[in-house]
Amino acid sequence: VPPNGLVIYCGTIVTDEGKEKKVNIDFEPFKPINTSLYLCDNKFHTEALTALLADDNKFGFIVMDGNGALFGTLQGNTREVLHKFTVDLPKKHGRGGQSALRFARLRMEKRHNYVRKVAEVATTLFITNDKPNIAGIILAGSADFKTELSQSDMFDPVRKKY
Repeated sequence: VPPNGLVIYCGTIVTDEGKEKKVNIDFEPFKPINTSLYLCDNKFHTEALTALLADDNKFGFIVMDGNGALFGTLQGNTREVLHKFTVDLPKKHGRGGQSALRFARLRMEKRHNYVRKVAEVATTLFITNDKPNIAGIILAGSADFKTELSQSDMFDPVRKKY
């Protein structure tokens, strides 16, 4: 099977002269197709191919939570994971006595480093030669991290392009 899939139309059609003619059409689509359809019908179903032509806008998305981040693109019905990584962030806890402030500071520092890494990876994936390679960006996941990333100065190069 070719990398973008395979389209096969096979059937009998009626010509202008009223004669029946057997037709076999096969080709590789110009973009990946993730639809599998096997039907016997009185017409050729072209909806999946029409969907390939419909939307050429490519959107980037970032999903981030306390366990890691995932970067990908979405174009029509086609999605692609570009990069993902996991992170081990310390949780909040009420212990520590005199060390509680130090624990909180270390926790916030690790969160800040995580957000910085997400912003750096987003810049490298979604900006090429100082120009965006996507139509827009979608942030998803934990509200705290999304807010922190969207308001971060490190995310400015990405935010200013969109």
